[in-house]
Amino acid sequence: MCIRDSFLTASLHVDYLKPTPIDKPLALRGRVKEIKGRKVIVAVDLYAHDELCARGEVVTVQVPDDFMAKLMTAE
Repeated sequence: MCIRDSFLTASLHVDYLKPTPIDKPLALRGRVKEIKGRKVIVAVDLYAHDELCARGEVVTVQVPDDFMAKLMTAE
């Protein structure tokens, strides 16, 4: 798998733990939980000043490179 590969979001789950300030720098810390075939599951934590504000998980699916080009020109 290459960083330039194209992925689409299959599902997204977010748990909002605390209000997230809009006037402070935010940090996202992600880790790959699973890679199985074309599916990649990534867990992400959102912090504001080292305080955990949200936690989420995204399931992505790798698509062929030409799929994104076709999608963008289909408008």
